Amino acid sequence: MPELPEVEVVRLFLQSNIVGKNISNLEIITPKSFIGNPKLVKGQKIIFTSRLGKQLSIHLKNGSILLFHLKMTGQIIVLPALSREGRKAGRVSFGHPTKDAFGDLPNKSTRLIFTFSDNSKLFFNDQRKFGWVKLLSKIELTEVQRNLGIDILSSKFTPNYLLNQLKPTARPIKAVLLDQNKFAGIGNIYANDALFLAKIHPSFPSNKLSIKKITLLHHFLIQIMIDSIKSGGSTAKDNKYIHPDGSTGNHQFNFQVYQRQNEPCLKCKTKIKKIKIAGRGTFYCPKCQKLP
Repeated sequence: MPELPEVEVVRLFLQSNIVGKNISNLEIITPKSFIGNPKLVKGQKIIFTSRLGKQLSIHLKNGSILLFHLKMTGQIIVLPALSREGRKAGRVSFGHPTKDAFGDLPNKSTRLIFTFSDNSKLFFNDQRKFGWVKLLSKIELTEVQRNLGIDILSSKFTPNYLLNQLKPTARPIKAVLLDQNKFAGIGNIYANDALFLAKIHPSFPSNKLSIKKITLLHHFLIQIMIDSIKSGGSTAKDNKYIHPDGSTGNHQFNFQVYQRQNEPCLKCKTKIKKIKIAGRGTFYCPKCQKLP
């Protein structure tokens, strides 16, 4: 599943390329993939985009909001208003890679087709149908997202906020970081690597962390997110995320411990170990991240 940096890369592209366009038509191929009244979409101008954690919002002139969640296999493909040959050359794809994403569209994974007044198109593809697009009012959006925690790139995500979320629980710090009710946008990749950089064992009880360690963790969580966005996000070994023209993000070349089991630690050369915490693969260096 794309995490915060990957969704932010998608948002930045859409902000630059579809804001100001008018939606002339919405074709719903798979009804379960779209929740809302499609009549409220047609003829509407796209005003701006926003993001909370892993959820992407496209705001329309009438006040309605298209909320996208890619889940495991969701994919957004944008086609320019060109000839078939030109479309294949100029299309941009974000999300889960599919073999037919760069062939003819729509294809068997296409769930929704947004057509703009200039005849360019946005396709929402989803192989496993877990992803969705919801049309919401501002009040409904607030309600849908009310259980999400503070976005990691928000000014409200402060060391004190992190402290207040960690102190009430003895759960392993890795499990708490993945709790979207507390922190919107932290996924498995960035939790692993931020803990390594802060020299915190992923099993360490959250309420036992010192203020110094919490401050370090806060710093590295933000730093690693910003660095990943600059690198176009991460395309890990599961290959669940691609972007422009089928290319990959580049942050995977900066992974500290994630998916580096049995490889030497970048700092001390000790072999990286893998365990499971809260059902998720967890990577750490047994020397740099000692468990007291």
